[in-house]
Amino acid sequence: MKQLFEDKQNKYDYRQIFLDFNRSLHTIKDKTSLISSIVTRIYELVHAKNIYVLWQNYDTTRYILMNPQEETSRELYILSDDGLVKWLQLNERPLVISFIPEYINIFSENDLKIINYLDCKLICPLKANNHFRGVILVGEKENKKAYNAKDVEILSVLLDNAALSIENILYNEERVTHLKHIMRADRLSVIGQLAAGAAHEIRNPLTSIKSAIQHIQGDINDPKKQKIIHSTLSEVNRINEILTGLLSFSKQNNPVKREFDLIRMIDHTIQLIRNTQLKKQIQFITKYEVSPLPIFADQDQLKQVIINIVLNAIDAIPEEGFIRIEIQSSFIERTVYYHIIVTDSGTGIDEEQMEKIFDPFYTTKEEGTGLGLSISYGIIHRHDGNIEICNHPDGGVQVEIQLPKGTKNVDK
Repeated sequence: MKQLFEDKQNKYDYRQIFLDFNRSLHTIKDKTSLISSIVTRIYELVHAKNIYVLWQNYDTTRYILMNPQEETSRELYILSDDGLVKWLQLNERPLVISFIPEYINIFSENDLKIINYLDCKLICPLKANNHFRGVILVGEKENKKAYNAKDVEILSVLLDNAALSIENILYNEERVTHLKHIMRADRLSVIGQLAAGAAHEIRNPLTSIKSAIQHIQGDINDPKKQKIIHSTLSEVNRINEILTGLLSFSKQNNPVKREFDLIRMIDHTIQLIRNTQLKKQIQFITKYEVSPLPIFADQDQLKQVIINIVLNAIDAIPEEGFIRIEIQSSFIERTVYYHIIVTDSGTGIDEEQMEKIFDPFYTTKEEGTGLGLSISYGIIHRHDGNIEICNHPDGGVQVEIQLPKGTKNVDK
């Protein structure tokens, strides 16, 4: 009788957990909250010490950690070609970890590293729309009991809905991001056309003004008046620099692509701006997967982008700190992409400003023109790439540039 009562009680508790979870799926709109809810429900069902969600990355070759915890590394991932993923795809059922010989032969070295590091006892596949999209790694139970068939069955029911919800939220995030890129590109194109016309109209009278001031400069001996003239000429030159930036922004020159080493270009660019960096106690940290990294692109244009981003990072660091530059590679839709990630330890960007940072003339600097990031966005866009800026979770700003490696037969 006691066992029957406990079975009924457990069945009721499980039913309530499923109902609460399914109800929450209709209200959760962001990825972080959804992952947190999934982890909470799994804990309520099996009381596991650790639960990790890994989802297929955009490059389709890795399954990356979506809920990193303090004791985990953000670089942990499972490869799609390794034995663990292939076993889950083939069998379409959870795997209770057992290090008997036939299972050990399944796992790759990277699989074993992840399983041991995260102390996994149960691995559940995540399928959405009949596609294998991720895995749930479940640690040891708090009561140290082994996972049984009932645990596996209960989790399988929960995770069917969970996987579809993750897929839908990520799809909506990608769609919104794509629409933002389209709207931003259209806005910059219209502003560029207006800027070109205004720059030409202003430059002609500005040239006449500068010539007139220089003509009378030699006839004035009063030091105070000379100081006024010198200050006026400086302002005229500043206006001219702004106009030059406007014309550069509006021309939208197509890149002249040549093959060069991306790493060598970045290292050379860092050397160019070290004089600026030396004014502050800033350390440059570089991390490259392999070297060299050949790319077909416009070297001068990309150098301009790196300079703009690194100088912004330097300005954002008050007195001392670091700027880290990493390059990673991925394979997306049969194309090799390079990801240039620049992270600084500066003050970060206010969320209200984040939506405007690529807008022409928008700047938070007293002496800035607000064109650097706009020009950089246009350059990356014309290279069929993408650039994103966000606040890093540990502080400062992170800029990620995604560029196709390119080939000779696609040069423009």
